[in-house]
Amino acid sequence: MVSEEFERELDAYLDEHWNDMVEDLASLVRVRSVEDMEQAASGAPYGPGPAQGLDAALALTERLGFRSQNLEGYIGTADIPGESDRQIGVICHSDVVPEGDGWHYPPFDVTRKDGYLIGRGTVDDKGPLVVALHAAKFLRERGTAFPYTLRFLVGANEETGMRDLEYYLARYQEPMVTISPDEDFPLCFGEKGHVRGYFESAPIENGVVRSLQGGLAYNAVAGAATAVLDADPSLFQATERVSVEPTEEGGTRLVARGVQVHAAFPEGGVNAIHELAKVVLASNACTEAERSWFEFMDALLGVTDGSGIGLACSDDMFGALTCVGGMARMAEGKLGQTIDIRCPAAISEDEVVAALERAGKQAGATWHTTKISPRFFQDPNGTFVRTLVSAYRDITGDMQEPYTVGGRTYASHFTHAVAFGAGVHGAQHPSWVGPMHGADEGASEANLKQAFKVYALAIERLMQIDWVAEYPDLAR
Repeated sequence: MVSEEFERELDAYLDEHWNDMVEDLASLVRVRSVEDMEQAASGAPYGPGPAQGLDAALALTERLGFRSQNLEGYIGTADIPGESDRQIGVICHSDVVPEGDGWHYPPFDVTRKDGYLIGRGTVDDKGPLVVALHAAKFLRERGTAFPYTLRFLVGANEETGMRDLEYYLARYQEPMVTISPDEDFPLCFGEKGHVRGYFESAPIENGVVRSLQGGLAYNAVAGAATAVLDADPSLFQATERVSVEPTEEGGTRLVARGVQVHAAFPEGGVNAIHELAKVVLASNACTEAERSWFEFMDALLGVTDGSGIGLACSDDMFGALTCVGGMARMAEGKLGQTIDIRCPAAISEDEVVAALERAGKQAGATWHTTKISPRFFQDPNGTFVRTLVSAYRDITGDMQEPYTVGGRTYASHFTHAVAFGAGVHGAQHPSWVGPMHGADEGASEANLKQAFKVYALAIERLMQIDWVAEYPDLAR
């Protein structure tokens, strides 16, 4: 249970500081912290945007009274020192995916509308970062005991590989336990395995496709795609999602519009690359090699359960496999398509890779694996999970159970970690509010206020547990 005094203090802090918290969030959202490796440099290993985003986040932590440090632009730390150097960890990230198309509000500012905050990063992950920081500030100001040091880690490369955390863990000891405010409440205790890579065609000789570009990120259903073909526009039939335009050279430009959503939750998304492939196939304008490629893409991208290449499967713990095409490119005469697969325990990561290699070979393409991450799991009945879930339930009264997810969070890189909020699992929002990684990404103000309270209570309770006794590995 939560004492009435504690609840009153939480509410009083929100009454006094909520507008400041919204402006803190806006100061982070205004930074287009999107990876740009072509401009990577010393101090900005992921490009200027993520570096500026990290600087802005650490400037906020300094204003809130944390002891902060920028670790060469890879990642930042912000501490509230405790009686011990042993740490309770909170890890968030200040980088975001590209904005994509379809926005009705400025993507890199915060628009307040009917109880929602619209802007890229309000959900993933700048909004959760702000409320978690303020929860820690609240505890410090009220004089809560900190037997352990509270360390916030602020990443700059979560969306495109989590190389920031690889850098950190190679140089620093991980916290005893860590929460990642980058999912939904009540708590995510398991994550699917992850296979990422791309298909590449053989060199296309005497083809009609001059250029192809689709999607903005590996881990998002492609929201837009464009192709230029050396073929007469009359051969192509426009659709609701694909426009047909003549080029000055007498060729055809196809412009496809889909619905961009997170690759781990592809329901409701529409893959623009698939929409474009259907129009190309209907035209009969391509060479045999190009047609083979687009038939492969039609089968692969027309569903998101992997059934197009024989990978569909599911289990009770993790649910169904998802398979999403994120980015299409043509370079040096070869066609390419990235694939992001989240796999349940019903299939191993090695089996997925083998199936992708077989499917590519049958289609005359080559599969290249760029990343494999194993499934991640924490004991849902252990002290760590039960402590966090009880904090959520005591604040909200919501008794739903913790869950597993297809998304990949920082939690999977730690020995003892879980994803914990700041959204609410299964929550419904107005149709004009977009999801993470989608257009008009928006966070509920009520949910963020609730998350502030949950994080405050959760951190206080985590500070009260003897974690070395709980996890004997910490004594080594």
